[in-house]
Amino acid sequence: MKETFDLIDYALQKSGLEELKDPTQVQYLGEGAWHYAYLVQLRIGDPVVVRFPKAEAYGRKIEFDEAASYAEYAGTKAYYELANSVKPGICPEFFYYHVEKDKTFTVESYAGKAIKLEHFTYVEAFQVGAELGEFFRNMNTAKHGLKGFGYLQWNGNKIEGQIKSSASAFMKEENEEYISDFKKFMNTYNSSIHPAALIQLQECMKNREIDEHNITFANQDTSPENVLIHLDGRVSLIDPVPILYSGDSLAGNFLNNYRTLFPTFYNAPRYAKHEFDRFEDRLHRMADGFLEGYSNGDLIVKQRVKQEEFIQLTSLAASHWELLQSDELTSEQKIRYGEREAIANRIPVLVKRIEEFQWTDEKSGTKLA
Repeated sequence: MKETFDLIDYALQKSGLEELKDPTQVQYLGEGAWHYAYLVQLRIGDPVVVRFPKAEAYGRKIEFDEAASYAEYAGTKAYYELANSVKPGICPEFFYYHVEKDKTFTVESYAGKAIKLEHFTYVEAFQVGAELGEFFRNMNTAKHGLKGFGYLQWNGNKIEGQIKSSASAFMKEENEEYISDFKKFMNTYNSSIHPAALIQLQECMKNREIDEHNITFANQDTSPENVLIHLDGRVSLIDPVPILYSGDSLAGNFLNNYRTLFPTFYNAPRYAKHEFDRFEDRLHRMADGFLEGYSNGDLIVKQRVKQEEFIQLTSLAASHWELLQSDELTSEQKIRYGEREAIANRIPVLVKRIEEFQWTDEKSGTKLA
């Protein structure tokens, strides 16, 4: 514990905060996939969270990678700053990071406790989803000033998107890959899939495009464990996975995660402890609220987001089938997806959701297909 205490003290002082005096100021919060987290009660000022990267994640040893660390933490800092300019307090106001072998850390404002789905009413779940949806919508028009497209990388001086080619050309290729992968899945899967699924996927791609002028600085990871609720009901987000991409696509990803991925991955080690399958109804209400908040009553926007959700759903099923074709699953794949039996059993569930996908807007009764 002394070694950890010394590291926390080092992090606090390096961040320009006070010296750590008493071990009772430190409380172990837990661990995520990539970091250990500690809550520190400062003698002067609000509490902060100190995080250290784990030496092993998803079953493999993590070697120190300076550029990757800078890309991750500088990306988080940039996202927090832009998000807070759009909606003050949505992310930690203070964030400091330091990259050094064996002494890498982040220090950020303590934003509160993660939501407890078992304590949520349907109304509260909808309201939280709506607030997040409105925030996502407003982030679409926020000026981020970052170059490139896709996931972030560190160029030695600053962060930028990994993809330097035309975003429009990249998305066109991506559309073709989605269709090709799903066709392969349909042709080799050991059970039938209604042909309307492929037709619908092709329809989703007809107007799916992006250009350099509407690339959003978005967050790919808004799982319930990263959504925090303050005592006064305000919502905060932590631990983003920033990406320069289509805002509508990330909105569709949110819907697919909350309606399908989280509740069906209950038997994957990465998600098992959360027991999301027990709270599928609340997750669905959060997704419903998100769509309303994001679309703001615009049925064209709803249609685009529903199309993106369908694309994510079909891709999820196809990727599951591809995993089963490999000779052996890696440790990371087993943690993320579960063992072969879990993956095989999940595919028919995903196919059923594809075939029964709801294209009608419940609020207006309008068909969105």
